[in-house]
Amino acid sequence: MSIKLSAEETRPSATEVLRMLQEGNRRFVAGTPEHGHDVAAARRHANSQNPIAAVFTCIDSRVTAEALFDQDFGQLIVVRTAGHVPDRAAIGSLEFAVAKLDVPLIVVLGHGNCGAITLGVDAARDAPAYGSGSMSYLVGSLYRSSAQALREDPQNPYEAAMRLQVIHTVSELRAAKALKAAYVVGARYDLESGLVRIVD
Repeated sequence: MSIKLSAEETRPSATEVLRMLQEGNRRFVAGTPEHGHDVAAARRHANSQNPIAAVFTCIDSRVTAEALFDQDFGQLIVVRTAGHVPDRAAIGSLEFAVAKLDVPLIVVLGHGNCGAITLGVDAARDAPAYGSGSMSYLVGSLYRSSAQALREDPQNPYEAAMRLQVIHTVSELRAAKALKAAYVVGARYDLESGLVRIVD
């Protein structure tokens, strides 16, 4: 359920939203967040939501978008797959955020020390597919970025593969017709410092 904006109110632009998220990340890193994620805050947003952005990120338990961007309940749509693989369900979820909730910005958020990326690189290095079923689908989805990273940066393929996976995902989302109304940007989250930086 979304909040209907009044005639006097306007949606912030993608640029303004990105700036808001960057400011929130600075508060998070500084240890001065504005939003407490308690039941009272959850209750205030129980009947409606008015998200300002969608974050497409990994399933990693250490990557909590609402906290690291210091955003309240109802402000972010968060879509997760291992290694932020843009499968049909993920893209459909982002399409819903853009079409039905008027989200102007999608952030593809990778992170260091990603287990899915490590799995993909190790599988690409050793050649044979990993396991069977859905796990092999995941590895296959990460193969392009992993193989490219091994060619271009063999000394640090895991970091390179994560960045390439962000870049490839951004490119795929930008090409999706149903997402044209939103701006898509890539970013990297550092698990130790808490900093989020834009990935070119």
